[in-house]
Amino acid sequence: MLERSIGLLVFALTLLAGVALWRLYTAHQLQQLGRVHLPEQLAALTPGGQPTVLYFTTATCAQCRLQQAPALAQVQAHRQDMNLVKLDAVDQHELADFYHVMTVPTTVVLDRQGHPVAVNHGLATPDRLLAQLKKAETPTASRPARK
Repeated sequence: MLERSIGLLVFALTLLAGVALWRLYTAHQLQQLGRVHLPEQLAALTPGGQPTVLYFTTATCAQCRLQQAPALAQVQAHRQDMNLVKLDAVDQHELADFYHVMTVPTTVVLDRQGHPVAVNHGLATPDRLLAQLKKAETPTASRPARK
């Protein structure tokens, strides 16, 4: 019984450490993305002055069609000022690599200046995206300037 409890404790601590490391990695990744210029092909697709959601998908992604697309439609119904850019992760592999897309769907929320605010690997709910878009409205004075 004691051995099982110790095993569960070790498992829980390992899981917590993994989650903490993942959060650190994604925060670092977001910080790094905020320091570089938008890729030219993306700059042409994103009008300035609007928050933008980049939606990475593929032609064969069922979760993208059945869950993420309706969630994004709900977000667009609430936020007419946002720009939605749908990108095929296979056809636009340079952009997918730039944003470290590991799975589809992946959404990237950009503020009005094109700085990334959040990267969601996997399904992002409407509530989560709306909260991230609200965060995108905060002034970017505290964010580093792009090089």
